[in-house]
Amino acid sequence: MKIQGDRPSGVQDAGQTQQVEKAAQQRAQQSRGGVDAGDRVEVSADARLLGKAVDAAAKAPEIRQDVVERAKAKLAAGEIGNDPGRLADRLIDSLLSK
Repeated sequence: MKIQGDRPSGVQDAGQTQQVEKAAQQRAQQSRGGVDAGDRVEVSADARLLGKAVDAAAKAPEIRQDVVERAKAKLAAGEIGNDPGRLADRLIDSLLSK
């Protein structure tokens, strides 16, 4: 084993460090197809769909007065409220049909 000077093994001088860093940058640039871009984020299809749903919900009016009035009229007439299982089934069916 040969020991060079008083430098511990594994330590590189500044020139070697720069060469290693430059080579790493070149490899990274080649893996990106030669484009030297900054950080990149890819959003999944589920996240895009969720974003669209949130946007649509934000744009929708908070209270749909016409729906509230129809529900009140049906409740007063006894058409709804007396069979919660049927109501739940109808709500689920209407959501699935959209």
